[in-house]
Amino acid sequence: MSNTSPSFTSQLLIAVITIFLGSFLFAGILESYKKDQSVQKELIKDYYRPMRAMQATCASNHNQLFLKHGEMSGSYQLMYSELEHMFVTSESELGRDYEAIPMSIFKANSELKLKIKELNKNVSTCRSELFLKYEEVALVTGTYPEFYEFAQERAKTVNVIYSKRKELANENTKEIDPNELLPMMREFLAKDLSSHENKSHFLKKLESIFEPTKKHNLILMETEQEIFETEHEFFKNIHTLFSKEISDKHSNGFLSWLF
Repeated sequence: MSNTSPSFTSQLLIAVITIFLGSFLFAGILESYKKDQSVQKELIKDYYRPMRAMQATCASNHNQLFLKHGEMSGSYQLMYSELEHMFVTSESELGRDYEAIPMSIFKANSELKLKIKELNKNVSTCRSELFLKYEEVALVTGTYPEFYEFAQERAKTVNVIYSKRKELANENTKEIDPNELLPMMREFLAKDLSSHENKSHFLKKLESIFEPTKKHNLILMETEQEIFETEHEFFKNIHTLFSKEISDKHSNGFLSWLF
C-alpha cells in the first residue's frame, strides 16, 4: 500500500486541482461572455436604435420635401390661372369680395415657400447627422470597409442627380432674363389694363415667367425624389450589413462565442 498510496494521492490531488482550475477558468470565460453580450445590448441601445429612429425622421422630412415641391408647382399654376381670370373678367362679374380669393392663393404660396425652406434645412441637417450615426455603427460593428464602399456609391449617384438637376434647370431658364422682371413690373403699373390688347400682352409675359417657374419646381420634385430613393437604397444596404453583424453575434450563442 505504501508504494501505491503516494501515486494514487498525487493523481487524486491533480484531479481535484484540475476540477478547481477548470471551474475558475470556465467561470472567467462565462463572465467574459456575459460582458460581451452586455456590450452587444448596449450597441443596440446606444447606436443601432438611435440610428433607426433618426433615419425614419430624415426619410419623413425628405418625403415631405419633394411632395411640397410638387405642391409649389401646382400653386404657381393656380396663381396664374387666377390672374388670367382676373384679366379677362370685368370687375362687376368678379364680385365685391373677390379680392379674398387671389389674396388667399398668394398667402398659401408664401407659406408653402417657407415650409420648403424649413424642410430643406431640416433634411440637410438630418442627413449630415444621420451619416455620422451610420459611421459610428459601422465602426462599433467592425463593418466600416463595407460601409465605406456603399457610401462611395451613394455619393457618386447623388452627385450625378445634382448634375442632372443643374442641366435641366439651366435649360429651363435659358429664355428668362432676370433683368427684365423689374421693367416688366414698371410696365404693368404704367399700362392701361382696361384695354383688351394690353391685358393679352401682359398675360403672355406673365405666362413666360410662370411656365418655367412651375417646371423648375417639378424638376426639383423629381430630382429630390431620386435622391430620396438613393438614400433609401443606401440605408437598406447598410441596414442589412449592420443587422446581420449584430444578429450573428447574438444568435450563435455561447459555444460559438467560445470557439
